Amino acid sequence: MKKRNDSKWTPPKNYKDYFNASSDDEFKAKHPVGYVFFVMFGIVVLLLPSIIFGVLVGTENGWVTLGFIGGFIFGIGLFNFVAIIIKQYLGHWVSIISFLIGGTMMLISWFLCR
Repeated sequence: MKKRNDSKWTPPKNYKDYFNASSDDEFKAKHPVGYVFFVMFGIVVLLLPSIIFGVLVGTENGWVTLGFIGGFIFGIGLFNFVAIIIKQYLGHWVSIISFLIGGTMMLISWFLCR
């Protein structure tokens, strides 16, 4: 049984349990088809910012690596919202910090690649 956090800003006390392989078993048992969709959707959301960044900026410059990493970090913030479906949301701060760090890295990379 997952404990609910009163504050949506901070991670719940049992957030480390979310990183175990068995943490999704309850959701997977209730929704076997939905779980497959959820996993595919989560992977797309995680990787999409990096892919879009690569398409928009190109790969001619070595600084694009910084943008790819930033896009992945930004994707972690997006994936955190997808995790609401299985009640494994890590809090607003995780998303905000991921958006700020990832967005800043992509912006710096974009300026350096121009």
